[in-house]
Amino acid sequence: MKNQPRYTIIRGEFHIFYPDLPRSGPQPDGDTVTFRPHKHSLVEGLKRFSGRAPKFNARGMIPVRFEGIDALETHFQEMRQNLKWAKAARDKLLSRLGFGAVTFWPDHSNNVQTVEHNPVEGFLFANGIESNGRLLGLVYPGQPPAADGKRFRVESEHLRKSANFGQVADGLAYAELYDTMPLALQNALRHGLDTARTAGHGFWPHESVSTTKSATIETLVQLEELVMWPKLFRRLAAYFAAGHAGLGAFDDWIRADKTDRDDSLRLPDGEAGNIHDIYDVQGDSLKLNYDSWKLTIAPDR
Repeated sequence: MKNQPRYTIIRGEFHIFYPDLPRSGPQPDGDTVTFRPHKHSLVEGLKRFSGRAPKFNARGMIPVRFEGIDALETHFQEMRQNLKWAKAARDKLLSRLGFGAVTFWPDHSNNVQTVEHNPVEGFLFANGIESNGRLLGLVYPGQPPAADGKRFRVESEHLRKSANFGQVADGLAYAELYDTMPLALQNALRHGLDTARTAGHGFWPHESVSTTKSATIETLVQLEELVMWPKLFRRLAAYFAAGHAGLGAFDDWIRADKTDRDDSLRLPDGEAGNIHDIYDVQGDSLKLNYDSWKLTIAPDR
């Protein structure tokens, strides 16, 4: 007997703009968008992987975290990654979801100034609520294949039609795979990423830090120009924001916090590990010991 379907269909609207607050509101990027479900109770009833309740705002909207992927950061605590590829991921996602022509404020570059279509109808194959209270799932424009609230067994062919997979296939997002995602879907994303990487799509020819490329990172300014796995970028960005210079203290800093820095994960050979296992620091030079998409991460406690 097969296990019960893990995903729930949730219909609703995607929003990237508040007409009454045109300089505020959502700040979409390459793997996050704001969603208003038609039935809030469906979201409330989802599994809470870290015990966190869904984080609805006053408008009844919730941020969606695109399961299994991680695009370069357009903004992270007032820091960002290489903007060429971070914005390319954001712009492609908004086009993929059907928002049409979108412009951003020159002096508030993460906020939408004008948008052709807002909101747009869509749905999720929702998996649960992640550690920041966001709705975790696979994202689609248009109408779902079954009724709102129905439990659904997502197969690889469904995944390949998602915006999540599209971002990876275009070389505009890394895979960031948690063990809350079914293994078959993890492997399908890995295959899509490997195909994009081999073909040289998107940012892959410009990757700065990998198992074969090292980067010297002495300052935040240098870090922000790199193309690298966003999860490790966020650790480095927080490290430099805390006042550090150079990478001399980075490894000790990572290991000092098992919850927010040194995440538990499964290494490609199946062994248990942590973030500190995946990189090698020599002076101010950083290189990876493992390809990031071959790791499986445990949810935050």
